[in-house]
Amino acid sequence: MPFACIYVPNFPVAAASRAEPELQACALVILEGKPPLEKAIAVKVEARSHIDNFELQTKVPGIRIDAGVTLSSYDNGTGNVVHEEYWEKVPLPEQTTFNQWATYTGDESSGRQLFEDMFYRFFFVHELGHWMQDQVLNQRHDAKAQTAKKNAETARWQYETVANRISVAWWREHGQAYLIRLVDDFRKIQRKLPTPVPPGEDARAFFTRAYDKLTEDPNAYGWFQLQMVISAYEEQPAMSFQQAIDKLPGENYDK
Repeated sequence: MPFACIYVPNFPVAAASRAEPELQACALVILEGKPPLEKAIAVKVEARSHIDNFELQTKVPGIRIDAGVTLSSYDNGTGNVVHEEYWEKVPLPEQTTFNQWATYTGDESSGRQLFEDMFYRFFFVHELGHWMQDQVLNQRHDAKAQTAKKNAETARWQYETVANRISVAWWREHGQAYLIRLVDDFRKIQRKLPTPVPPGEDARAFFTRAYDKLTEDPNAYGWFQLQMVISAYEEQPAMSFQQAIDKLPGENYDK
């Protein structure tokens, strides 16, 4: 049977720009060690992250696939890095949780697919939201700058909510069908999970007070993360991506 081989120069770059046509107008470099989808998303988000009087373009974060049990995080303190993880390295108990959650959705065929849908797209932009939050906090010099920094370290619900707003706004503009499906899946999953909020307690206050303990329970911590995404999605009026990031200089994390 005849066959042919085609050589494509810089194939990873060509593949990423074909998958995301808007990247064709950007300077694009593909480095080893990151899933191609994340590389393409990072370039797009960073290219559109402009806030008057704040410098973001020369302070873009590194991306490492080494998050371990945290699965996804942004670390400003030791190098301005977004940390993600491969499914194969997700601890077995968490893999079991994702496999169970996938059965609740009706459209995610496996825990791996659900994990990658969540962490290689929505929560990846969420972590880039944390990058923008921290860069703005570090560059603020207004009268409330120090108060905002202090609040950001303790007001966990508000800090996470702001990053979720940024990710929701991004995906409304760059993947609305994906976002609608993901939030619908989150609602289905959350309805199957027992609420971790004790009777009579305020969910936000309890999340902050019991944060360290909650992170030890994938279902309890997951309930809160899903709730925060759903709440950000339901906020009205819906914000554009630019509106969401333009609010960062005035965000004091005191709500």
